[in-house]
Amino acid sequence: MRLSSAHARKAMSLLPPLALDPGTLLPCVLVVEEHDEMRSALRDWLLTSFPPLKLREARSMEEALALAGQAPLDLILVNLELPGPNGIEAARALRRRHPRLRIVVMSVNDSMALRIAALEAGAEAFVSKRDLRIALHPIVATLLKQRD
Repeated sequence: MRLSSAHARKAMSLLPPLALDPGTLLPCVLVVEEHDEMRSALRDWLLTSFPPLKLREARSMEEALALAGQAPLDLILVNLELPGPNGIEAARALRRRHPRLRIVVMSVNDSMALRIAALEAGAEAFVSKRDLRIALHPIVATLLKQRD
């Protein structure tokens, strides 16, 4: 089951923005999502909920690895369902190359086995896309506040 961009935007718009310390460098977040509508909804929500913010986007593990190697990132939100290697493999590869990077895996599929696999691959958290409205905001806020 895919969330439409309208549903994703509506669900995410109910959350308050995060207040960041004005003396810190802008946090940089990479969204790894194959579907244009969902990537757009995540982009809009992140830029509204966590201003100011640098945002980068990728559609696959290969693009994510290339972008992660170009500039420092604070957080990666990666969809489990990607073309080619999935989000768990992407998390594992990103963690190997960038051990301090914060990673959150997202998926419409939710099971204890997927959650465990994501955490074992190096993700900080696993979020069901059905629970984005409730679960993602506090996770992103916490991870961005904990950045060095």
